[in-house]
Amino acid sequence: MERLTRTRLITVLLLTVVFGSGVLLGLAADSSLVAEQPSASGATGSEVSAPAAPEVERRYIYQEVGPNEMQLARIDSVVAEHRARRDALDAETKARYDEARRRILLDTREGIMAVLTPEQAAEYERLLGEWESRRAAERENQNDRN
Repeated sequence: MERLTRTRLITVLLLTVVFGSGVLLGLAADSSLVAEQPSASGATGSEVSAPAAPEVERRYIYQEVGPNEMQLARIDSVVAEHRARRDALDAETKARYDEARRRILLDTREGIMAVLTPEQAAEYERLLGEWESRRAAERENQNDRN
């Protein structure tokens, strides 16, 4: 009995030490990982004002190397070309994702219908049709609001 009590006491003590160490380590990491925004005056931490207003021009890394106007024009065309390529890739990826997701949905529905009796399957299809009609109407209403 005494041995069991001693084992429990050691276990509780070890758990307390491990938990306490985790809390202390977490607090230390949290305070050391706080990002400070640089400013032109060199102020950091609480001295930095709120984020810049939307009308402020966005700065890019390439601007830090001091390109001239001709270089900026060429860089802008490179960025525009790459942005167009990225947007096309995003659209293609979304289309593939949507098609794959639709195929999984249809396969799932077919699998469910294979388990049901013919009467249940017919009712299931009717309910799916109603649900899809409601969804289409909701999407149309939402598009009208936007």
